[in-house]
Amino acid sequence: MQYSRIAAFAGALCLAQPTLDALAQPYPSKPVRLIVPFPPGGTLDRLARSIAPRASETFGQPVLVENRPGAGTILGTEVVARAAPDGHTLLMMAASFVITPLLRQKLPFDPQRDFVPVTLIANTPNVLVAQPALPVRSVKELVALARARPGELTYGSIGAGTPQHLAGEMLAVNAKVDLVHVPYQGGAPAAAALLGGHVSFMFANLAEVQSFIDGGRMRLLAVATAERVPTLPKVPTMTEAGVAGFDSTSWFGMVAPSAVPREVITRWQAEIARILNIAEVRDTLTSAGFRPLGTSPEQFGALLQAETTRYARVIREAKVQVE
Repeated sequence: MQYSRIAAFAGALCLAQPTLDALAQPYPSKPVRLIVPFPPGGTLDRLARSIAPRASETFGQPVLVENRPGAGTILGTEVVARAAPDGHTLLMMAASFVITPLLRQKLPFDPQRDFVPVTLIANTPNVLVAQPALPVRSVKELVALARARPGELTYGSIGAGTPQHLAGEMLAVNAKVDLVHVPYQGGAPAAAALLGGHVSFMFANLAEVQSFIDGGRMRLLAVATAERVPTLPKVPTMTEAGVAGFDSTSWFGMVAPSAVPREVITRWQAEIARILNIAEVRDTLTSAGFRPLGTSPEQFGALLQAETTRYARVIREAKVQVE
């Protein structure tokens, strides 16, 4: 019996050794990887690249942005879930982090078991935009066109199981129209598809398409939030435009493997909050349509739970197919 207890204790020490080693060394002791599960050029990628160089200066080690797109963000997320829990591999993530588990029956990771929240970095409203060649100038006209041409209008998204995809599903359900969803692996490819005329319209986060709207290359029809956006006071909400049930905001944050030492979580939260308070960074993000945040891990954890509940309801109401 005594031997069994000693053996069990020794086994526990072995399991704890990576964390103990991480605490024994100054952090970071080598380059830090920020994994972005989307292609380069998208909103989350831009946020990561605004943070990385400034964090490198603070930590005295390179902070490298590594794009790992694929399988609806699963590939990049799995990389972090399987990484050593020493804080040198972190995940930059968006709402797909909570939506994907609601749509996939089998995943190579458990978002609640394998990760801990670090901070909610920023959010941005989702908007409905159409290609200028589409003969519509309002949501009402878009719905009328979709009813006149059932199954012909296509809408792009940054991937299956994203807020933008679910917004399109809610439009189809609430307006009783037949639409075709075309998923892309990230915001940049989706925006390029709309600009190239490969899809009719899309829901996108404002930060992703602000410059295209300003340049007249995309037509802004509505905001998908519950209330009007202060920077777009003349643009109606989807509800005001006649399609109820919309409150869609894109948010972006950072999570870490679950066994990462608490002091590493605290340092990263503080560093991101510091960076977001730099006037140049804050002004740049705000002008691009972001709302900089930098919340505590506890506040971010509460948001993740609330968003999981909300999107489970949206998926159920829109009858989105669970794989």
